[in-house]
Amino acid sequence: MSDLPLFAVVGHPNKGKSSVVAALTQNDSVVISPLSGTTRQTQRFRLELDKKAVFELFDTPGFQRTEACLDWLQQASGLHAEQRPFRVREFVETFENTGKFIDEVELLRPVTEGANIIYVVDGSLPYSPEYETEMEILRWTAQPRLAIINPIEDDTFVENWRRALSQYFSLVRVFNPLQADFEQHLSLLRAFGELGQPGELDYAVAELRKYRELQLRQASRIIVERLYRLLSYHVVSDDTQLTNALKKDPVEHFNNELNRIERDSRESLQRLFLHHGLDAQMQQIELIDSELMEQENWYLWGLDRSQLAIASTAAGATLGFGADLAVGGQSLLMGSLGGGVVGALSGWFGSDWLQQKLPAWLPYHRKQNQLGPVRDPNFAFVILGRAIEHAQAMLAHSHADRSALKLDDANMMRSLERSEQIRLLKWCWQLQKGGFQSKAAGQLEDWVLQRLNPK
Repeated sequence: MSDLPLFAVVGHPNKGKSSVVAALTQNDSVVISPLSGTTRQTQRFRLELDKKAVFELFDTPGFQRTEACLDWLQQASGLHAEQRPFRVREFVETFENTGKFIDEVELLRPVTEGANIIYVVDGSLPYSPEYETEMEILRWTAQPRLAIINPIEDDTFVENWRRALSQYFSLVRVFNPLQADFEQHLSLLRAFGELGQPGELDYAVAELRKYRELQLRQASRIIVERLYRLLSYHVVSDDTQLTNALKKDPVEHFNNELNRIERDSRESLQRLFLHHGLDAQMQQIELIDSELMEQENWYLWGLDRSQLAIASTAAGATLGFGADLAVGGQSLLMGSLGGGVVGALSGWFGSDWLQQKLPAWLPYHRKQNQLGPVRDPNFAFVILGRAIEHAQAMLAHSHADRSALKLDDANMMRSLERSEQIRLLKWCWQLQKGGFQSKAAGQLEDWVLQRLNPK
């Protein structure tokens, strides 16, 4: 056996044992199914931080033949209490590889080898005396035992279970692996530590907290890097392949590239937090000819028109941009492209462009032979709003939850104080101009970190 703290997660079939394992080890590869008896063999899962393991959980099959198992254990006459653990080990050795008591042998083996016990029950179903047979078998092992009440559907019978479990277990905790937050995870780990030597899991708790802080800081950096890449994305006409793509449909090209940048960043965040199989169903950025974004997406993440007018004017005045930052028109654009732009583009792409028209959010710089970057002030708010919404939803999404990521429809950016909106826009413009190493990048990282980890 390992020198790590070891815990065998046991119980009746279909009570959420695998969900507990997946949540606590932050492992979304643990097989979870609503079908009873999905786990047929004991599997070991470690929580590893920077490739260093801190504890190990055994995901075990559910009890199946408890009465027959307990009857066999009790057949030894004159057995004293201190001898019962040896009788349980004898049971495992007797029936291993015989095809009998397959599930009981699988779940009891790691316990007889030194694993502490975590017993899982469903707090949404009523207590039944049949569970006492399971709990009596576990008591025979003499291993430290903790009970988890998992309110799978609701908490209707939690108190009934608590009263019953307290007669067999020194520690009883309520824990929903699909909804528990990070602090609840740490609290449960501290309870695990009480099963063994005092302070046995203090190291794991401390490492988890330190690792989470590093994750959040790195996540903030990824989000700001994404913001810079999207705000500064442009195309230079010297690239023949891109020129051909732009000549065919410049708006579609920008759509594809912006969404690729955002998708890559989103996947990096999910890998950072060990969500390798998470389905993040998020609408793509959809740039269209007349406005920067479709109405639905525009108001879902960005500012409304009056907020944007005030923020852009104030931020521009702070930075000394002057009257060029006035916002006007239906599409909230920071200055329109004159008719000469189309003529200039015809020299770049060909005469076909004489019949076409670029949207005002997509400027063309003739001297640099450059198309872009996006010049709408709301674009920064949209990108930040989408990024933070995704990150917050992912942080709240348990590794035991196999449903698609649910995103909140609330517009966090519009709810900010006006002074904060102005400050954010100023930082975004400074980031676009000064790059990812600028002071504004650090200020934005700190702001994002505060949104992801509010104190």
